[in-house]
Amino acid sequence: MRHQAIRFTIRHFYFLLCISIHFLFFSCTTLYDHYTFTETIETKVQIENLIRQSVNSFSENKEQVTAFQNQLQKMLIYEKAKDKNEITIKMWEYINSPNSSVSKFLKLWEEKDTLSPAFTEEFKVPIQRIFDLMVAYENKKDQPTEDALQQILQTP
Repeated sequence: MRHQAIRFTIRHFYFLLCISIHFLFFSCTTLYDHYTFTETIETKVQIENLIRQSVNSFSENKEQVTAFQNQLQKMLIYEKAKDKNEITIKMWEYINSPNSSVSKFLKLWEEKDTLSPAFTEEFKVPIQRIFDLMVAYENKKDQPTEDALQQILQTP
């Protein structure tokens, strides 16, 4: 009888320990979100395609640009609906802002109608860096990637 009571107590102890660890872990960290990860990659692919297309007329690509802008808005709205997600929200807000390299690229392309390969290369590097970091952050949620994103956010 005593042996069964000890076994019962140990089981409860492990169960409570697992539940406690579970709540501690999930309440303190931002979790991997497969949707955010895949949609960030999709958004990166869309902007890279637009950069390649910018040597062509903006008006011919207006539909793709609008779809991309809608994707940016969708991601911002989605991220704002999640808890413990400040850095990702700030990044999507930044990308949606007029100060981002993405917005500046789209504005210049619309104004000029076509961009030279030199202009596209000038925008390509910082835009790819932002999306590469966002993809890495969604995949790893590590401090070095978060620090790199924070640095982008602090750049005027």
